[in-house]
Amino acid sequence: MQAPKWLQSRLEQKGEDWTLRFTKKQLRIVAVILTVLLVALLGFGVWGIARQVEVLQLRQENQLQKEQLKLLDQKVEVLDKKMKTLDELDQNIRNMIKGTESGTVQNTTATPKTNEEKEDPSPKSPNKTFTITQLSAHISSLDRQAQRRMTSMYTLYHVLRDGVGKDIRELQSMLLSEGDDTSANSHMPSIWPAKGVITSGFGGRQDPVYGGGGFHEGLDIANDTGTNIVATAAGTVVYAGDGGGYGNLVEIDHGNGFVTRYGHNSAILVQQGMTVKKGQSIALMGSTGKSTGSHVHYEVRVNGVATDPLLFLPIQ
Repeated sequence: MQAPKWLQSRLEQKGEDWTLRFTKKQLRIVAVILTVLLVALLGFGVWGIARQVEVLQLRQENQLQKEQLKLLDQKVEVLDKKMKTLDELDQNIRNMIKGTESGTVQNTTATPKTNEEKEDPSPKSPNKTFTITQLSAHISSLDRQAQRRMTSMYTLYHVLRDGVGKDIRELQSMLLSEGDDTSANSHMPSIWPAKGVITSGFGGRQDPVYGGGGFHEGLDIANDTGTNIVATAAGTVVYAGDGGGYGNLVEIDHGNGFVTRYGHNSAILVQQGMTVKKGQSIALMGSTGKSTGSHVHYEVRVNGVATDPLLFLPIQ
């Protein structure tokens, strides 16, 4: 194969050696061409890396949005469950009031709006687009309102059902005093008993120890052994000790038919008969009793009936 003519004119042979000769001008041209090619290659390389980084960022943002939407779906599901419970309670209370001779319940039973409700960042215009964060805040605000309304209605429902005979005005005062769920003296379960991850919800499930079907009467929240556990409302400790399958158990009576249980503790920090405030430390998380790992089994009982704790917990 022969070299091109323009290249042959620059080749010189001395014996078996070949020499390629260029003028200074030609060398400068070659150098400029090579420099341009190198810069172009570097530019394409940097552009390619930038595109890869951009694609990676878009993928991460897309994954984050998917996780946020999944969380919103979970919040909506819990909120929907609370609203359905409210509707059932409302209907039951209306039916019970119709059968009494106490007259009609006045509108003053409504709990006054708190600052959170007044400043609710709810969507006002149907044409405006809201971010996932704004929608999440709105759902959380609605959840807090639903929770306050539900605890008050539960109290009213059980008072009417049990025929306590309280004057309607006294009952209104009681409900209004219980409306402030931020107070340390609030007797309505309304906060999480511990930080952690929900590993088992309320309702039917497979027994984690023995297998087979079963009904889980509480909520399992898992975290490291020694994690702080607090009372979800003010009340009196009616039991603190060995609870059999519950392990180290704390049971608190909050009045008005509300009782909470905290099981599987590694240590109990209260004694029977003690009065505790909402948010007060009562135990440390563990895995005693019938347990497969460190967690707290949290129960809410209303007049002795196990009720889904999520109905009384703020959405996180």
